[in-house]
Order: sequence, then C-alpha cells, then structure tokens
Amino acid sequence: MPPRRERKTWMLPAAPGPSLRQRVEQKEREAGLRCYDPSCGIGPSDDDPIPEILAESVKQLSIHPLSHPGEGSLCAHTFHPACLVSAERVAGWGAGGKSEPHVEVSCPVCRDLGSVTREEWEEGVMAL
Repeated sequence: MPPRRERKTWMLPAAPGPSLRQRVEQKEREAGLRCYDPSCGIGPSDDDPIPEILAESVKQLSIHPLSHPGEGSLCAHTFHPACLVSAERVAGWGAGGKSEPHVEVSCPVCRDLGSVTREEWEEGVMAL
C-alpha cells in the first residue's frame, strides 16, 4: 500500500478582484461624487434612483503638508470640505484660533498630519 499523502490545510481562495460595491465607490470617486471619508454624507446612496450632481458637492480638497502649507498634497486622499470638517470634529480636532491662515488637520484615512487653508475649512463649516 502506498504511503498516505500529507493533507494540506484548507485555505479560502483569493478573491477574483474588488467587490461590486468597491467598484461602484471607485467609479463615484473618479467622477468626484464620493470622497475618501468612510462616512461621506455627500456621495450618492443606494436609495437614490438618479443622483443629483451639484457643483458644490463635487468640489474636493487635499490636505497639505505642514512643512509647506497651502501647496502640494500630503497623501492621495481627497475630501469634500464638509466631510473633512465633520471627520475632524469627531476625532476631536477643531479650527483652533481664527487668526491663523491654516488649520491643522489629520487625514481621516491614513492619519497623516497636515493642514488646509482657513477658507477651505470655513467652506466646510458652512456646508454642514
């Protein structure tokens, strides 16, 4: 009788690619409808038959490095101004003093520390 083969432990096969939800959210990001905030309240929901696209809801901003405020982007994540303000308030960050031209924030996704301009911050506050 031949020797028994050793049994391999069963493992779940690798996924064939992103799920349908991930693909839809990526397309919405590419179109500017959804930002990278996990709790984006401006992006379309599953219940919307035909989403209304407003110019102010499409605008997204990047977080700038602390070393060069107002220029470049800290990471690849972009946010609607209202989503960024909401996420920062939930995380316990605020606008600080109103005399400073830049507001220190952290990216809600990768947690890198950066800044946005006071105008971008106030735009998000007004949109809430």
